[in-house]
Amino acid sequence: MREFDEIFSDLFSRKNASHKEIVACLANGPKDLGQICKELKKELGGGYSRHLDDLVKAGFAERDFTWGLDSGKESKLSKYRLSDNYLRFFLKYIAPNRSKIEKGAFARAALSRFPGWESLMGLQFENLVAHNRKALWNLLNLSPEEIVMDGPFFQNPKARQAGCQIDYFIQTRFHNLYHCEVKFSRNPIGQKIINEMEEKRKRLKIPKFCSIRPVLIHVNGVVESILDEGYFDKVIDFGQLLE
Repeated sequence: MREFDEIFSDLFSRKNASHKEIVACLANGPKDLGQICKELKKELGGGYSRHLDDLVKAGFAERDFTWGLDSGKESKLSKYRLSDNYLRFFLKYIAPNRSKIEKGAFARAALSRFPGWESLMGLQFENLVAHNRKALWNLLNLSPEEIVMDGPFFQNPKARQAGCQIDYFIQTRFHNLYHCEVKFSRNPIGQKIINEMEEKRKRLKIPKFCSIRPVLIHVNGVVESILDEGYFDKVIDFGQLLE
């Protein structure tokens, strides 16, 4: 149970308190530097930017840059994502229940009954998809030479543009945009997913020369009507990424 404190003390010495704050903030989902500082009630400055760089170099976090769909070039805008799945699990479930765990109170507890379990697992599987991107490319019959940009994608809201965030996005040199939605659910995924993806598609500022190809990556199956509808270019069981 002391591993977390020891790891951070070893890596970051006396500055580890700030690093811990940032990691705890990112445990709830990706954020940009401004959002992190606002949530932690800190001034936007170089100090926290350096701490985030430390976490990226140490392998605890990833910095995901979005990109322009019209140019296919990386943007200056980025978000930080907690990439260490064990660390997120520790912060969300082990640390808050440390005393109970040490007393053996959770020895037979079902993890799925913990509050926020589906949300946490959704973030964990999004990480795993990003970590296994080459396996995903193979399942989509994409070669590395075809891919212009890929990764978690976001579009910030502007005066005439809605905001949008996509779990994993691929842009190819043939002007195909693979919109990959990663879904963890205790039950088979139903028709609602199509409405959610259509809403995101409407929000995206898509160049006229590009076409969207929806992809669903699921964990516990989909209802038959999803397959019958033919909406998705590809429906992938997460287990296929690990084969």
